[in-house]
Amino acid sequence: MRALLFYIALVAAAVLAVLWLAEAGGEVTMVWGVYEVATTVPVLAFGVLAVALAAVFLTGVAGWLWRGPRRVRSALGRRRRARGYEALTRGLVAVAAGDASEARRHARKADGLLGHPPLTLLLAAQAAQLDGDDGAADDRFRAMLERPETEFLGLRGLMSAALRRDDRDAARDFATRAHALRPDARWAAEAVFELQTRDGDWGAAQRTLETALDRKALPARTGRRRRAALLLEEGRLALGSLDRARALGRAREAHAEAPDLAPATALYARLLIDDQKLRAAARAIERGWAEAAHPDLAALYAEAGRDSGVARYKRVGRLIGIAPEARESHLAAARAALDARLSGEARRHLRDLGDEPATKRVARLWVELEEMEGDAGEASRWRDIAADAGPEASWRCAGCGHAGPEWRAVCAGCGAFDAATWRGPDRHGPAERGDVPAPAGPAAQGV
Repeated sequence: MRALLFYIALVAAAVLAVLWLAEAGGEVTMVWGVYEVATTVPVLAFGVLAVALAAVFLTGVAGWLWRGPRRVRSALGRRRRARGYEALTRGLVAVAAGDASEARRHARKADGLLGHPPLTLLLAAQAAQLDGDDGAADDRFRAMLERPETEFLGLRGLMSAALRRDDRDAARDFATRAHALRPDARWAAEAVFELQTRDGDWGAAQRTLETALDRKALPARTGRRRRAALLLEEGRLALGSLDRARALGRAREAHAEAPDLAPATALYARLLIDDQKLRAAARAIERGWAEAAHPDLAALYAEAGRDSGVARYKRVGRLIGIAPEARESHLAAARAALDARLSGEARRHLRDLGDEPATKRVARLWVELEEMEGDAGEASRWRDIAADAGPEASWRCAGCGHAGPEWRAVCAGCGAFDAATWRGPDRHGPAERGDVPAPAGPAAQGV
């Protein structure tokens, strides 16, 4: 609206100027040598205006002609780039489809049209990988290291290639360089961390974890759990070196960071009991029991009282109040009741387990109970059940299913970090359940 008003005002001003000149009249005489020109003022004004407009027009035409070749080159360049990016896109689609020859052809075309941009190096590397030419792929990734904008991506490609060759030293070097280049990148932090933990370098892994947390590359809750697992392994290592003070400190920190990590609570309680700090051990177990009930904690809790019989049964019964739904709470109480020869209480706690299939440990408790009460027939029946009963729970990797009696920070089967959970054996394998195990760390990460 303002532009329209301005235009109307401008036209009105021009009309008024023309009318004013026409009414004012007047004559102008110009003498140049032997020439003399006489005209009116309005004619002179219009003549000057016409000459000015002609000059502007001719200047514009001359400029357009002067810039013509540059515009032609620019248009051809835009068309060339458009064709190059089209070839690049088609090449990436071919990579996604697994068509190595098509990807390689489009990579060459894009490289010729675009003049070696960073993305064509990536496409050429991926095409070489699809073709099985690892040497050519590595050459492309190394070429990417020479450009600041592609160095990070090149390091990732070289790391993945090194992992496929099982060259862990090279993979760790590339991952470390990538992490130093971009500390906020989660994949780099994860890759370095996993490679360090697989090598058992707990101190270096702890430093990598702290850097990732400072850079917000990991959630705080994940960071606390991982820190606890690392501290637990450091504590075990210190205990193996007979450095009990360091082991106790690391176990205390691990328990504080993740009370639900039962092995950390167990190590902390074991060391406290050995130092005769029984109340502190009991408090630690009670805190851990609320998060994760485990048979090792139950055994330590029974030991921490230095009592026996009914007194021990009453004390162990506190675990049921802490975690009434936990299976291990009732098993711990049943064990303490049998030790106190309280067969009625033991039977009640075993029945509280419900109709779940009996494991060997449960069946043996029933055998002991029936023998205590003198029922040989029932004891024999439970022995038969024990012979056919399924095994107890164990530490099982959530990724590959590898099982073991002891928790370890790194899975012996797939190398995953802190993937072990305390659970019973699967009735069906991963394929029969329809589950697909998650890839373990950077080895499964492509570029």
